[in-house]
Amino acid sequence: MSTAIRTIFTVLILLVMSEASTVYQTLYIDKILPYPESNKPVISANYSFPGPLIEAYHGDTLVITVINRLSVATTMHWHGLYQIGTPDMDGAVGATQCAIPAGGNFTYIFKADPPGTAWYHGHMLEQYTDGLFGPLIIRRQFEPNREQYDTEQLLMVSDWYNYIARGKLTSWYLSSNNPDGIEPLPDATVVNGKFTKSLLIPATRSSRIRFRVINAASLSMYKVSIDGLPLHIIELDQQDMVPYNVSSFVINVAQRVSFYIDLRELDSIYSQLGISSTNSIFIRFEAMTDMYPVDILNYIPPYAIQRYAYPTFFNPLYLAILSLDLTNSIPTYEPRDPAPTLPTVNLHSDTNMLAARPFNQSNYVIPNATHYLNLVVKFALDNTGINRGYMNDVTYAFQGNFTRVKPTLIVGIKPVKKEPLLHQMATRPNTLGLPSPRIQAGSPLPMIQNDGYGNYLIPYGAVVDIFINNTDGGEHPFHLHGSSFWIISTSEYAAAENLYRQAYIKRDVVSVPGGGWAKIRFVADNPGAWMFHCHIEWHMAAGLMLTFIVSPTQLLAQGYTISNSQLDLCNAA
Repeated sequence: MSTAIRTIFTVLILLVMSEASTVYQTLYIDKILPYPESNKPVISANYSFPGPLIEAYHGDTLVITVINRLSVATTMHWHGLYQIGTPDMDGAVGATQCAIPAGGNFTYIFKADPPGTAWYHGHMLEQYTDGLFGPLIIRRQFEPNREQYDTEQLLMVSDWYNYIARGKLTSWYLSSNNPDGIEPLPDATVVNGKFTKSLLIPATRSSRIRFRVINAASLSMYKVSIDGLPLHIIELDQQDMVPYNVSSFVINVAQRVSFYIDLRELDSIYSQLGISSTNSIFIRFEAMTDMYPVDILNYIPPYAIQRYAYPTFFNPLYLAILSLDLTNSIPTYEPRDPAPTLPTVNLHSDTNMLAARPFNQSNYVIPNATHYLNLVVKFALDNTGINRGYMNDVTYAFQGNFTRVKPTLIVGIKPVKKEPLLHQMATRPNTLGLPSPRIQAGSPLPMIQNDGYGNYLIPYGAVVDIFINNTDGGEHPFHLHGSSFWIISTSEYAAAENLYRQAYIKRDVVSVPGGGWAKIRFVADNPGAWMFHCHIEWHMAAGLMLTFIVSPTQLLAQGYTISNSQLDLCNAA
C-alpha cells in the first residue's frame, strides 16, 4: 500500500470514528430474588444485580427507555453526566422530573458527556439501596493512559442489607425511636453482586490490567488494595490522571477510581518462586469501621429478627480473588494478615487523593471565584423527635420524594407535587421568590442566599466557592448534579490549596471529613435545577441536600421547554 493510499485510508478511519452514534438501551425495572439463601427481593434493572453495563463513546447520544414493572414509582439518575442542554434528563424527582409511575415508562435522551467511569441508579424511595444501580462507561476514541494496560475489569462494590430499605429500614431510621440517628448498618459487602470469596477475576490474558472501581454503597466507604501489588491511579470521578502510585486507596460512597496493575511488579513473596508461592492473590475491600456510628461487629439493630439470614454476621473485610493462572484456585496464604505497605511515590495520602495530578494540564485553567457559599452541615432532632440532616439549618423535606417547599402560590417555589423545580423555572422564572446573592460582612464576594427551604439561586456563569463545614462526627460524600467541581482543599489536606493552585483535581463527589471541612469551586454554566447532597442514602432520606437553581432566564434563553413526555409523567403522578 502506497503512502498516499495509507494516508487516505487513515483519514477515512478517523472520520468514521469521529462521527457520533446513537446508543439504544431498554431497562426493565422489576424485583428479583438473586440468592437462594435470602428471601429479600432486589430491585433490578433487566433482572440482574447490578444492572447491565451501558457503554458509549464520548459525544454519542444515549436513548434509554426505562420501563417500570414495580408496584411503586421509580426514576433513574445518570451519575456523573452533565446533561448540558438536557436538564430534564437528570432523573432527580422533584427537581428535574416527576417520577415514572408504576406500570409506566419514560425515555431518557442525552449526550454521553463527560467521558469516564460513571454509573446509573434509582433516585427515589431508597431504591438504589435495594439494588437499582449499574455501571455506565463513557469511552474516548483515544484513551489517556491507554498504553499502560491491555485489558479491563469492572468492580462495583455495595452494601447488602437483609431487609428492604423502603419498608423496615427507613421507617426505623426516621423515627422518634432512633433519636441518635443511627443509620441502618449493612449485613455484608457485595462486589459485582457476589459475596466474599466468591468473585473470581482471571488474569491470564495480560499482565497489565485496568480496574474501574465504583462505590455503589448506601453507607460504607472502603479501603481497596491488591496483595503484593502497587496500584497506579489513572482516573478519579471521570477525570484522567497522571499515574499516581499507592499501596491502597479509600473510596467513599458514589466515588469512582480507576487504576492499573502490572503483574510483573508482584512482590516476590507472592510469586510462584517466593516463600509463600501462590497461584492467586486477594483483592481487598475493607469497610472503614470508624465510618459506622456504633461497633458494627457487635451491634444488633433493634429492628433485627433473630433468624438464620444470609449472611449472618458482618465482616468488614471483603475478599475477591485474582487468579494468576488457569487453575482459578483460592490463595494458599491466610487473608487475616493486613495487606503490606509497598514503596510508593505519592506525596500525600488523603481520601480525595488531592495530590494526584490531572493528565492534561496544558490548557488547564481554574477561574477565580466570583461568589461564595458557606454550608454548615449538622444533624439534629426536629419538632417530632426525628433526627434529620440540616444544611444551614434547613432540612430538605419530602413528600413521596417530591419537594415540599414554600406555602405561597403567588411568589416563591410552589408546593405542587406535580410541578418539579425545573418546570417552575420554565413557566414563571421571575416569580420564584429566590433571594439574589448579596455582599455580607466578612466576605469580599457576593454570598449565595438560601430561600429558607433549601433552594439557592445562582447567576449564570458564576464561579462559586463552597465551604462545607461538617459539624457532624461522620464523613460525608457530597455529590453535585449537572457539573463537576475542583476540590481546593480539605481539613485532611489544607496545604493542597497552595500546593496545587494551578491544577486542582476535579471530581463530582467530595469526601468531607468528620468534624472537618472541604472547599470546592464550580462554574454555574449549565442552567437547571441541580441537587447537591450527601450521597449516603440514609442521609438523603433525612434531608441532607439542597438544590441550586442556576439562572432561570438563561434556561429559557437557551430554548428549554417542558416536553409532552415530561408533562405526561406529572399528569400521571
